[in-house]
Amino acid sequence: MSIEIVDLTKSRIDKKYFQKSGEIVLRKLKAVAENEVSLVFIGDARMRALNKKYRGIDKTTDVLSFFYGGDGPRDILGEIVISVPRARKQAKEQSYPLRRELLALFLHGILHLVGYEDETERGYKKMVEKQEEILRSLNF
Repeated sequence: MSIEIVDLTKSRIDKKYFQKSGEIVLRKLKAVAENEVSLVFIGDARMRALNKKYRGIDKTTDVLSFFYGGDGPRDILGEIVISVPRARKQAKEQSYPLRRELLALFLHGILHLVGYEDETERGYKKMVEKQEEILRSLNF
């Protein structure tokens, strides 16, 4: 199980922290040990372009997940893309440290990759409960 992290922003992202946290989360969710997850930190302009291309929504968002299935030559489960400026804004609004907000968004993306959905009220509630449970276990 590995986490590949790419930071395309000028932020100073603690890659080791997110690698370790991601591995813990994937173990808690019983993801396949050989799976790889890619985590990419980007700015709002790139996020807006991705959101428009893949969801038809011409505005930025905080996190997008792309499920690849985990059955290719490298067993890539998927890719999670996070807008750092959007996360920074949300963290400030909620009086959270940026690291906590980035971790919550990363976790949200992982939950999508392992099958959770938030398109229905029931699915959203289940996903948020699992997200908060895992954040608490990581001391947030």
